[in-house]
Amino acid sequence: MNLETLQYFQYIAKYKNVTKAAKHFYISQSTLSRQIMALEDELGAQLFIRNNKNMELTEAGKVFMNDCDLFIKHMEVITKNVQAAACGNFGTLRITSPGELCKTFYDSLLLFQKRYPSVQLVVEAYDFSEIPTAIQHGVYNVGFTFDFATADYEEIESVPIGTDDFSLAVSSKAFPDSSIKSIPKIVKSLPLVLPYYTEPPFLKRIIHELQSYSGVKKIHTNYVNTTDSVMLDVSLGLGFSIIPTCVSKSKSDMENISYIKLDDKFVNNGTIVMLYKKPASSELVNSFVDIVKELSDDFSKS
Repeated sequence: MNLETLQYFQYIAKYKNVTKAAKHFYISQSTLSRQIMALEDELGAQLFIRNNKNMELTEAGKVFMNDCDLFIKHMEVITKNVQAAACGNFGTLRITSPGELCKTFYDSLLLFQKRYPSVQLVVEAYDFSEIPTAIQHGVYNVGFTFDFATADYEEIESVPIGTDDFSLAVSSKAFPDSSIKSIPKIVKSLPLVLPYYTEPPFLKRIIHELQSYSGVKKIHTNYVNTTDSVMLDVSLGLGFSIIPTCVSKSKSDMENISYIKLDDKFVNNGTIVMLYKKPASSELVNSFVDIVKELSDDFSKS
């Protein structure tokens, strides 16, 4: 039983005539008749009552007709899955990100699902400073993070796809009406809390601008192991932090934290990058990477 034979059956049932069905498929009547007889032999049931003028469905034929369309669609899906697998576009694609970093990230996932519906997408949140290591060790196929959080791994490709600005995070209990005007009081009363990773140049600029704006000579800094630990300390009022705005959005449900978006006076936008092993581990990864590059092409050219 194959897809072609099922379609022959459908059209004979539709036209109730072998001649008309044969013309539709541009094949001979004898060829079409042989295909239907072979199908009846395979099923062990007569599907049509044959007479000189019409082909009427038997009771068995009516039962088969009811499920035939669903059967055809199922076989079409199987065929597409097999073809996708042959091209490496079948299976599971594991993606990680600290949050919904930019429009390109979200749009890429939607477009990939549309083009490769047979692929299972697994998207998990991860500490942005740890994502390069997770990609290097194959925990995830593709990662999205910030350029300042990436280390120098020769085997990892880094592609810029967008930008994000930064926010100051502080305890909402300690500073219930926090705003830009609150920054001097925050800086003077709390230490800056940061995760352990190499401080990027832009962070030094933010600290310098915060010092100048707040009228202090030095900001005391405490280092903790992860971004989640940073957010815990902030929520407990043990310090304030500087984090990408997208991270603040992904953690907006955390209690006792307020976010003050920093304007251009304090910092320029940070660059968001896509990371993956080079060469890509499979055609599946290549397909996703191509979609991201396609959607972020305008940014890359700017």
